[in-house]
Order: sequence, then structure tokens, then C-alpha cells
Amino acid sequence: MVDLLSPKIIQELALPSNQRYGQAIYDRGGVQFIEFGTDQVEGWVGGLDGSVAAGGSQRRRTRLFITPGGLGWHCAGNPKNHQVFCKHCYALALAIIARSK
Repeated sequence: MVDLLSPKIIQELALPSNQRYGQAIYDRGGVQFIEFGTDQVEGWVGGLDGSVAAGGSQRRRTRLFITPGGLGWHCAGNPKNHQVFCKHCYALALAIIARSK
């Protein structure tokens, strides 16, 4: 999993606004791991008070996983079949990178 994640890779996947908001969620400790495996990581992300810019958001169950084609992700906040690497995905990726150092 860690091989598919780096600051450069996740910056390429996320819109600049989702990078800022995801960074704020991560910085405020808004990531709680549910499962941390070698090919899948799932966590509760968000649920913090305050503005979106300050990391405030709904709490979402978010998962990053390995597929035959590379990195896959799912956030409960994304509409069905909508593959946005959202602020929750970005925050979870940052937490995975930090834990793997």
C-alpha cells in the first residue's frame, strides 16, 4: 500500500481544495484507523467542528486499497460510482504515509 502512496502521488489525485481541506483534517487529528492491512486501510475520517477550511467536515468511512490496476479508494461521502479523491481520502492517505515512516 505504502508503495502506491507518496505526497506527490496523492497531490496528483486530489484537487487543490481537497488537498487543503484533507491536510486540515489530518493536522487536527481527524483520522481514526478501523483496519490497517498491507493491501487495504480503512478509517473514520473527519467529524470535526469548525469551517471546512479548518478541517471541519462530516465523519466519513473511507477506504484505500490495492487493485490489479493500482490504488483504489472509496469514501462514503462520494456519490455511487463517483471516483473523486476527496478530502477524506487525502487525509487518510496522509495518515497512512505518516504511520508507515
